[in-house]
Amino acid sequence: MKMCRCARAGVCICITVRPSEEYMKKLFILFAALGLCACAGVNKNTVSYQMGKYDQYTYYVVAGEGADKEAASANALANMRVSFGQAVPDAADLPQIKDIMANAEVDKVWRDKSRKDPKNYFALAILKRQTAELILQVPANALDARLGALAAQLQGTDDKFAGLRAAFAMKPLIEQRNVVQDLYAFVSQDHAGYEAARFDNYKKLYNDRLAAVKVAVIIHGEEDQVLLSRITDAVNQMGLSVVGAEDSSALLSVEVNAKVDGYGSERLKGLVWAATSAAVSLRDLQAGTTFARFNVYDRAGTGRKEDSLRKSMEGVGNKASAEIIKRMTDYLKTK
Repeated sequence: MKMCRCARAGVCICITVRPSEEYMKKLFILFAALGLCACAGVNKNTVSYQMGKYDQYTYYVVAGEGADKEAASANALANMRVSFGQAVPDAADLPQIKDIMANAEVDKVWRDKSRKDPKNYFALAILKRQTAELILQVPANALDARLGALAAQLQGTDDKFAGLRAAFAMKPLIEQRNVVQDLYAFVSQDHAGYEAARFDNYKKLYNDRLAAVKVAVIIHGEEDQVLLSRITDAVNQMGLSVVGAEDSSALLSVEVNAKVDGYGSERLKGLVWAATSAAVSLRDLQAGTTFARFNVYDRAGTGRKEDSLRKSMEGVGNKASAEIIKRMTDYLKTK
């Protein structure tokens, strides 16, 4: 060890001092004690510490606890199954969940001795992500094969009405494929979907074909904007496009004549009631025919005329929308 001392004149005197053997021993003991303190600060019995031992890219790991080893193990597996439903709610009843869970296993069970409760055990359930991927690829490929056949029918014609039966047949398959895709992305190694480009192409074909069917929505009557917004949302929910009454490209039309009657309540004094009725006609503008007619009715009572009117119109709008979706879907399936 070199020690130096400098005077004001800039002259420095350095001497070399060799530490004694006793000094080196004390230094070694000091560093060893510090190391033990650092190790003592890490509780290796915690769930986070034990889970950290696994490669999260390769394995999906879920913890559970219980009063004994068996309970902790069962809860770890149960928690893993629940986690799939929490991440993808519609996947809870997916048949492949059973196959995935059959490949999960409890890899570690332990008791945290630092806890006062001696009966508290922890367990880790692990699932190899690649195995889950292979299981989910089976239904994904099967659904894509069916979607591909229906997509070919859509691409075979430029007629906007032609092939709509195939488009509607695609809808439930796309919904099922979305569930498989979301679960695949959740459990996969890179958290990406399976054959995403292929699936996205099928969805685009489906969306484009439905969007090409334009529907003119025409509302007559008081507070027409309330009905217009409700019915527009319903048509858009079907995937069709809403256009104005003057748009010559419209293939279908929804025409609504609404009437509102206001009267005082005989049973509940002080309320202002509004009753709304609407006559709805659905027309095929290309064929020049009306394929559906129906009436809906609703009423509401509040302390203000404006609120009663709005609520009754909303009720009529909701009822009309549900009926429009049903009847228009049934009609387009036959095109």
